[in-house]
Amino acid sequence: MLSEFLNLIVMQLKMIKAYLPVFLFFSILFPIGFMLVFGYISIRSLTPFIVAGTITFYVSIGVLTSVAQSLAFERNAGRFSLMIATGIPREFYAISIALSNGIATLIMIPIILVLGSYLLHVQIKSIPFLLIALVSSLFMASMLGMTLGLGIRNIYAVNQYSTIISFVLSFFAPVYFPVTFIPLPFRYLTYIEPTTYVSQALYYAFLGNPISLLWSLGIIIFGFIFVILSRYVIRRQ
Repeated sequence: MLSEFLNLIVMQLKMIKAYLPVFLFFSILFPIGFMLVFGYISIRSLTPFIVAGTITFYVSIGVLTSVAQSLAFERNAGRFSLMIATGIPREFYAISIALSNGIATLIMIPIILVLGSYLLHVQIKSIPFLLIALVSSLFMASMLGMTLGLGIRNIYAVNQYSTIISFVLSFFAPVYFPVTFIPLPFRYLTYIEPTTYVSQALYYAFLGNPISLLWSLGIIIFGFIFVILSRYVIRRQ
């Protein structure tokens, strides 16, 4: 079973190579634009939030959207049903697509970190905290994308809603600035947006503050909530 799962991951990664050049192109130019526009007009002490927010945006767009749309395409093309007919569990095939898209996103995160260090002089004070925040964020976004991709039957609706949700979670949450900037009582609403936890966990990881682990724990809790939802959706199909 493990070998079949690994073969599914390899198969998905081979499919990613078809659009990898465009992916790499936008993973360099777009972060530069974000950091140049937001970084130079922000307060010096908040520049780590610009880098954290850019990574959060890419996790949202790169993982959530791509996982949801890839799963919808696989199901619409009949590959999802074909794989299940060969005896591969639905969960394994869905997770293989989610993980392959999450791995692809890892390619650009080091680029964003290097650009953040070069352009905005943001240094990483705790690599372990950063890795925990990144892994938990990729897990959470993949599971949310899997829930959307399997829960919405119309492929066009999946493409639309996944894009809308990605942008809402990136720009209607305190991603590029602290949660304390949001006035009460609206501040409490930000705690139901998973990207709030992603950005905060990354920001405090840059500072080397252990509170990053608490925000990462919130990300993991969201991830398992989406796992439960996706399993419920899969079983209903």
